[in-house]
Amino acid sequence: MNTQAPIKKNQQYHHGDLKAAILKRSAEIISDEGIEALSLRGVARDLGVSHGAPNRHFKSKSELLSALIADIWNKMRDATLQSVDSIETEDPQRRLNALGRGYLRWALQNKSEFQAMSHPDLRLYADDTVKTSQQALHKVIESAVKAAQMDGRHSDTNLSLLTLFTTSVPFGCAMLISSALMGFDVEASIEDQETLIADLINLVVPI
Repeated sequence: MNTQAPIKKNQQYHHGDLKAAILKRSAEIISDEGIEALSLRGVARDLGVSHGAPNRHFKSKSELLSALIADIWNKMRDATLQSVDSIETEDPQRRLNALGRGYLRWALQNKSEFQAMSHPDLRLYADDTVKTSQQALHKVIESAVKAAQMDGRHSDTNLSLLTLFTTSVPFGCAMLISSALMGFDVEASIEDQETLIADLINLVVPI
């Protein structure tokens, strides 16, 4: 199963992109402990760098949080859209299916960032650029839902309602799986993650 090994507390940072490491560790802290537990000094300690090192990139916790929500959102958006770009078909059902797979794949492979992005307090730090990007992605999804609807998928359903349903299923599945809420542990019963993703999205948009 494709997973990413997170930077653990007190695991020292040695080289590479410090800014990216700070953002990743911040997402892990928010996911594991909550946004209140996040501090620039704490991140520096966990990465094994001087307490002033993060200030080269972020002057305050607020600035870090704004950068974090933008970074996570951009990664999620790009992964979702690239999933559609990777398929060589104009079939509206398959394209909508690919959107769902791209989103769910990213969420399951980046659980800390997904959970951090879903934190209601972190969303408060989204600036106008992020909000504009969110609205643009929503329009892409709604357009894909409409195209599939015109092709026969729930043709009599209100478009806004259908878009909400189509979007909420992969989001809800990712939340239940990544947080193990309500005892859901389907990853343990399905060895291949891509099969899990395909089976879930095919229930929403059959292809």
